[in-house]
Amino acid sequence: MFYETNKMSTAKFAVKITKFQNDFLIWSASDSRVVREEFRIVGTLTGCLPRAPHQNTHLGLPLQLCKEEVRLLIDKGFAELVETVYEDANDTTRNEFKQREQESYERQIDLFKEDRKVELKRCLPKIIEGKKAKRNKLLDERKKKGEDIPDSEYEAEIELRVEDIAIPDIEKRHMMVQTPLECATKKTTYKPVDWDFPHTDSEKLRYAVFRDLWERGHFITSGLKFGGDFLSYPGDPSRFHSFFIVVCRPYREPLCAGDIVTMGRLGTSVKKTVVLCSLDDAGRICYTSLQWTGIS
Repeated sequence: MFYETNKMSTAKFAVKITKFQNDFLIWSASDSRVVREEFRIVGTLTGCLPRAPHQNTHLGLPLQLCKEEVRLLIDKGFAELVETVYEDANDTTRNEFKQREQESYERQIDLFKEDRKVELKRCLPKIIEGKKAKRNKLLDERKKKGEDIPDSEYEAEIELRVEDIAIPDIEKRHMMVQTPLECATKKTTYKPVDWDFPHTDSEKLRYAVFRDLWERGHFITSGLKFGGDFLSYPGDPSRFHSFFIVVCRPYREPLCAGDIVTMGRLGTSVKKTVVLCSLDDAGRICYTSLQWTGIS
């Protein structure tokens, strides 16, 4: 798969961002890798892992993007925003799906019986001992009723082979199924989406700052956990700590001393520099950094 980093038609890129209500998702593992490695877009993994669904420490697909990440990818020509449309499949497609499902079920029966035979072979001595104990118990009950039971019946060997043990088929409702990322019985198509973002002055400021930092080579993620709009990293967040807490403020908005002290103390406590970002009257981005000196 070939990706270029200069602006071009989105038709040349395979990255599809699916809009679902107010969320923006990438379902493809290869696309998730590409947007991170090639385009420095991190996003947030939000899905559970198929083999570990009852935990939230390690997450998987889909990859959720913020609005600024989506707009940047679209503006740069790296991706397109689409909605998923499901069309009714024809009978041939549905029959092929049912046939593959039946073949998988039959194969799982064979594998289940093979595993069961191995387990029975390992446990065969215990099974024989259990049958002997059960037989002797029945003989004891008959003996108590006055029947004449020779000792030879107690001492008789029980011959049992794995092949003689009936192994039932697994029920179809218990078969393992593959979880598809798309509807397997319907035809999937994508419809381009018209999206109005950024719209408000606040959104325009955030996107302008996000895009400028990205064009300077930074990796950018959400800064909510540190009280800012974004966190800026010098490299991939999996390998580097963030350097800057990015706070977007309108150019003419008053900023009291208490807010400055609060942001300065916050940045110092987490060993990061707070950067105030604004758009001046000419539309240029102004950066002001805050660093706590420790002087009272």
